[in-house]
Amino acid sequence: MDEDESRGAETAPKPQAPRKTKAPSEGGTKYPECADGDCKVSFSGSVEFSLRRWTVSASVEDGGVRVRLTNPNGLGGGGGFLAEPGCAVAIHADGGGGVGCDEPEAKPEPGGYVVHLLKLNGATAVIRAILG
Repeated sequence: MDEDESRGAETAPKPQAPRKTKAPSEGGTKYPECADGDCKVSFSGSVEFSLRRWTVSASVEDGGVRVRLTNPNGLGGGGGFLAEPGCAVAIHADGGGGVGCDEPEAKPEPGGYVVHLLKLNGATAVIRAILG
């Protein structure tokens, strides 16, 4: 009877261990708040995250932030260099767009996107990415 109890005690922790190791990998989406197409992301150096079906890449370089948005099929997208907080890159659904610092709260048009540089402090930045 002691042997059965000890076997039960030995086997009970084993099923729990795989569950604990699987949980972090199952929730592996970084920045889940970006799934709705509008989120703020704080990062140091560089970052890459999903924004609905698009991928946003951003890196702090040369005193500003370079951003790029790409479609999973490799078509479409674009990007630009944001020189200071308050600047934004906007890409329209037809492929046109621009970078400017005059409309920091610009909204994307349907099918387009806007990435705003909200804060920049050395190698740390905060951006807001919005899909139209």
